Amino acid sequence: MVITNALAQIGTQFSRIFSAMEGDAAETSGLYDRVRGFPLFAECDDQCVMRLIAEATWFALPGGSDLDRDGENDEAIFLVVSGRLAVHVADDKGVERVVAQVPAGETAGEMSLIAGDAHSARLVAMRDSELLRLSKAAFTRLTTREPRIMTTLTRLIIRRLRATTARAAALMRPKTFAMIPLEPGADAMGFGASLASALTGMGLKVAVFDARHRGESAEAEYNAEGRNDLVIYVGDEAGSTWSQHCLRQADRVMLLTLAESAAQGRAFEQVAAAGRKYELVVLHGAANSNGPLPAATEGRHNIRLKQNGDVARLARLMTGRAVGLVLAGGGARGYANIGAVKALREAGITIDMAGGASIGGVIAAGVAMDWSDDEIATRMRETFIKAKPLNDYTMPFVALLRGGKVARELKRHFGEIGIEDMPLPFFCMTSDLTSGLAVAHRSGPVWRALKAGVSIPGLLPPVVIDGHLHADGGIMNNLPADVMATEARGPIVAIDVTGEAGISYADEKLGDENWWQAWRRRSRGGAPTLSAILMRAGTVGNEIQRRIARAQADLVIDPPLDGIGLTHWKKFDAAVAAGYRAVSEFIEKNGLPPALKNAA
Repeated sequence: MVITNALAQIGTQFSRIFSAMEGDAAETSGLYDRVRGFPLFAECDDQCVMRLIAEATWFALPGGSDLDRDGENDEAIFLVVSGRLAVHVADDKGVERVVAQVPAGETAGEMSLIAGDAHSARLVAMRDSELLRLSKAAFTRLTTREPRIMTTLTRLIIRRLRATTARAAALMRPKTFAMIPLEPGADAMGFGASLASALTGMGLKVAVFDARHRGESAEAEYNAEGRNDLVIYVGDEAGSTWSQHCLRQADRVMLLTLAESAAQGRAFEQVAAAGRKYELVVLHGAANSNGPLPAATEGRHNIRLKQNGDVARLARLMTGRAVGLVLAGGGARGYANIGAVKALREAGITIDMAGGASIGGVIAAGVAMDWSDDEIATRMRETFIKAKPLNDYTMPFVALLRGGKVARELKRHFGEIGIEDMPLPFFCMTSDLTSGLAVAHRSGPVWRALKAGVSIPGLLPPVVIDGHLHADGGIMNNLPADVMATEARGPIVAIDVTGEAGISYADEKLGDENWWQAWRRRSRGGAPTLSAILMRAGTVGNEIQRRIARAQADLVIDPPLDGIGLTHWKKFDAAVAAGYRAVSEFIEKNGLPPALKNAA
């Protein structure tokens, strides 16, 4: 009995010593502090955290690697200690998309572990990550002793499901960026410093790691991420060991190049090999002449080195504070968009992205060209009033109008510039009559996309793009705020000029007369004309789609346009004034929504 008690005491002492040694090791490595900060263990004491660390397996997952779910990983819960995981889910056609991200401090695999179901998602390390694996047996032992963990985990799962349902893009916003130069002339360090200055000017804490920090430990990088809002890793040259390290640490990759160059090389190869998407940052000098640059997978940013505002715009796009403007179509009623843009700018709102449908797309393109308010108004007046583009009639085999004057005017104002080369990110909508889908154009000649976007079927011929017939974008999506929302770059302002601009007529004999009676009816006035009917048919849009789109915007303004119809092209000044007045009065009365205030 004495011997038994002595052995028990010795065993207890060894257990305490072993636990203390584990605790010292965990605390020394910083693992304890990291795990202690997990929301999952907010209600647990220190012993519970140490017990979890003792039960778990600590391992690294290189950026771009899949988390293997075989063997020990089959039934386990994973704690993301550092880095970030992307959750890929395949649809019924086998096409994968990222539905969520798991940043440091959160867990993955808990739903399949608890439910006992097969894994429905693929987990991929977006950058170099460190994880703790807790087996099902270990998890059961831990939750048996600490049932509060299961309660907290259930709450976290519910919150995550709610966030996913609400498509909370802010939760997926990147925190670490890699800025990789593609050529020696692209001054990554200088540009990185300017970008960091713009970000700190927004009140954010920013850490920058460049080649001078190549000797820093992983712990230093981890601590920098915890202490700052953003971390920027600046590469030294394409393909170097340091640049590869930067790529592995980044949630989002940004490749830096010059407008006069078409450099690709090893940086592109490394990004492609890692399966990483990237954004292209194009530096424009005085020449401002673009070479045949590759298409970016996540976006392209044109930075004019002599325009300080361009760097600040990129900073807002990176942090979800960029203001996106969406303008609806509506024939002559669309002139109101011009006044609305002027009022928004006067209210201090800096527009960072623009998109629209039909005539709204044309005016939004002027915004994306960085034209002033006066220049937009002057060019639109010249196009729609002086040039009279809707009078080049032809034999109506395809449409009433040839569309040549529309194309000529668009080329005169926008030239041959591509959408991807515009100062501001831009898209315009068309309706693909071949596939039956709404299409958002983000590349290709601006004039061609705009011509297709205003080609109302029957009035103007459709535009052939890659073998598909494209017509007015307002047919399928006249207020594409939902398209802008997919960018997840910040708050959205939508100007909806659609209103209730319907056409009506009391005489039920309309259309039943012979040609002479129809001519007399037309001469008396009041009856809807063919062009008015086609215009209304082409811009009526989908009301359900319109409501969905409106719900995506942070601010929606409907300018009252009484007395201004779809074909009242000469009421330019009245429509512009109505748009300006509607926005100005709304802001004066209600102020700006919180999302726009935060973006300012």
